[in-house]
Amino acid sequence: MEGHESAVLYAVKHTTTEGIITMSLLGLMSLSSWMVIVGKALGLRRQSRLADRFYAAFEEAPEPLALVGRDEFEGAPPYSVYDYACRELQKQLARFAPPPEKANGGPSGRRAPSRVLAAIRAAMERGIGDEGVRLGAGMVILALAISGGPFVGLTGTVFGVMEVFSGVAQAGQANLSAMAPGVAGALINTVLGLIVAIPALFAYNMLNRRIDSLTLDMTNFASELEATFVIDYVDAGGAASEGGARREVHASDLATTH
Repeated sequence: MEGHESAVLYAVKHTTTEGIITMSLLGLMSLSSWMVIVGKALGLRRQSRLADRFYAAFEEAPEPLALVGRDEFEGAPPYSVYDYACRELQKQLARFAPPPEKANGGPSGRRAPSRVLAAIRAAMERGIGDEGVRLGAGMVILALAISGGPFVGLTGTVFGVMEVFSGVAQAGQANLSAMAPGVAGALINTVLGLIVAIPALFAYNMLNRRIDSLTLDMTNFASELEATFVIDYVDAGGAASEGGARREVHASDLATTH
């Protein structure tokens, strides 16, 4: 109908002071959540590309420690796990297997006892934990927008309705034309609360899925890296030996009965 004013604009014009404060708070929540959404989406995309480049480089590396200190992989989640593990391995090799005069082990000619695997696993777990915290940074803002946005909007609506009924009670008469502007101004806060929460909910689920995928890839890579270390740098017989010397196994010990 010609001359009909938009319902949203009409409601905003008749919003109370409490409603304006609530709308301002919801505006800040919405701005914060959208900054997180855009920033996390771009950041996860970059981290995923760096991770793919690192995985490809690791597959082509001549030996497991070849990528230590490579700045081009900084920011890739699995590289942090790799860096933690390699530095721990180097520390354990320096402790248990100083550089020999003649290489007779893996690519470096040095082997550590199998008990160092516990320290290497702990280092990789620290790396996964640190990267998990970094990947999840800012997600709490989306969680607050999802859970708090509707309630903040509802609070503004309740204050607005209270203002309407207070005015009616003081005037001593009630009619629809007098109450409608205040009710409309109160309900706009509930609408804005939902507008804040719904995009944050969708974005939270999508971003969380990408974070879970990167975390799973890191966990799988940690298992692969540990197996590579066992092959190239860890003495698998160390756990079954005394003082690092392997126990000789005689043919009679291999006999089994059924």
